[in-house]
Amino acid sequence: MVKQSKKLLVQSLKILFSAGIIFWLIQSGKLNFSALKNLLTPGAAALALFLVLLNLFFASERWRILIRSQGMTAHPWSVFKLSLIGTFFNFAMPGGVGGDVIKAYYFTRENPGSKVVAVTSVLMDRVLGLFAMVLLALVVMVYDINHIMKTPALLTLLWFIAGLFVAFVIALSLIFSQKVYQNGGLKRLINKLPLSEKFMKLYESMHLYGKDGKRFLLVIFLSLVSQACAITFLYLAGSMAGFNDVPAKTYFLVAPLGFMATAIPISPAGVGVGQAAFYFLFNLYTGHPSEIGPTSITAFQVGTFLMSLWGAFFYLRRKDRVETTEIAAN
Repeated sequence: MVKQSKKLLVQSLKILFSAGIIFWLIQSGKLNFSALKNLLTPGAAALALFLVLLNLFFASERWRILIRSQGMTAHPWSVFKLSLIGTFFNFAMPGGVGGDVIKAYYFTRENPGSKVVAVTSVLMDRVLGLFAMVLLALVVMVYDINHIMKTPALLTLLWFIAGLFVAFVIALSLIFSQKVYQNGGLKRLINKLPLSEKFMKLYESMHLYGKDGKRFLLVIFLSLVSQACAITFLYLAGSMAGFNDVPAKTYFLVAPLGFMATAIPISPAGVGVGQAAFYFLFNLYTGHPSEIGPTSITAFQVGTFLMSLWGAFFYLRRKDRVETTEIAAN
């Protein structure tokens, strides 16, 4: 009872936090919903939802490739349905049980004995997706280095992103390295940690994902394609909202950084946090205050939510569906 009360309190606080940021943005004039009315035409809406669909599909394919790298059969349509269910629960369950947990749980239900693969593939999917965001942001910042050098805050941000990239490369190299695995040094370090057995299983399973270099590169490529679809959506939303003075390269820099902020689990599906992050980043990069950040990310979140309703449909059609509290207990 106490545990459930704590979860309810955390969920309520996250919803209030998200609502508070949205309210502040609207009241201060930083988020203008009327700017999105041009996206409500049939043609624009269809194109926008198609871009969201592609974004979700390529992200789903990234997860499927990781599952297949463990020697398991994974059909595109089956994995995509689970991904849509997970996306829906990112909005519906802002507490401790997120969409990743839900889709991993149902993958295990469909494939008995695959719990380790389900957990590690979802974790690796998140890690490599984040790595691709860092990579894209770094490449764009280096490409636009002259502009970056003129703004101290952007230069600091560049060093931070470069540091993240180096940290990712070192960590992934250690996890995937066959020499490190055979040497046993990392295993001895893990054995000294609390819950060492679980961490060892996690390390051994994650190590397998680095054995096929081509598949690893394919996963990164799919991540970049998925991001490109989302960024194209943001550019479309921004342009149709009247922000035609913002070049495309700005979106390619701001979007990866903004999406990293929305991945922090402190609000439902990053709502509220995304608006604040995109507002700050667009203003920092363009050098003047604008509504483009909150407006474009709000449009993307609305589009993603609408597509996630297919996930709710697939979830309700499942004969083996259970309450999310039971999933959390498992």
